[in-house]
Amino acid sequence: MTRKPIVTRFHLFGLVVLLVVMGTAFVKIPAGHDFPVHWDYYGKPDQFWARIPALLTFPIIGIVLTALFALIGRLAPVNRVEPGRHMSEALLTGLLGLLCALEFSLLMIGVGTDLDPIRAICFAVAAFLAILGAVLPRSERNSINGLRLPWTPTNPANWRASHWVTGILFAIGGIGLGLVAFFEPAPTVMLIVLGAAILLPIVLGASFTFVRSKL
Repeated sequence: MTRKPIVTRFHLFGLVVLLVVMGTAFVKIPAGHDFPVHWDYYGKPDQFWARIPALLTFPIIGIVLTALFALIGRLAPVNRVEPGRHMSEALLTGLLGLLCALEFSLLMIGVGTDLDPIRAICFAVAAFLAILGAVLPRSERNSINGLRLPWTPTNPANWRASHWVTGILFAIGGIGLGLVAFFEPAPTVMLIVLGAAILLPIVLGASFTFVRSKL
């Protein structure tokens, strides 16, 4: 097999966009500005994040993720990387897109717009879950990504069925979260649905593949 890098020019472009948004935020947002990071039951912020660490966090995560994927594509055996290449590329694309959306949300909040931070986070995560839901069903057996459970890589039929089910669940979770973020005014409900949209597909997908392995 021919070795190809996982990190493409498109990923590097996404990383550049993330850094540009960060730089714009540092210029536009005044020093001393704090961002809300936790809200009480009534949706009022009760914990805050200082400007510098808030604006640096998502770009740092993006750089680390891009470097990690680049190292995997460079150093891992080709026969382990290639079967899951499209999923790795899509996953990195989705993660960088999510980080760009979160960083842009910080910029909008910092310059004084009426953007609802919880709603913005929900929309960004919903888009990422929808991408994940579209990619998982097409995942081939590999040892890099996917449902890395003891009984899935050794059983091709279980791998395919488990990734189809988990992908559909993630897609449903993403669509549901997006609808809730659009229609639901209560921040507490949005946060509950956000957690459920992420955790339930993982738990149900893992349960499905375990039960199927015993049949």
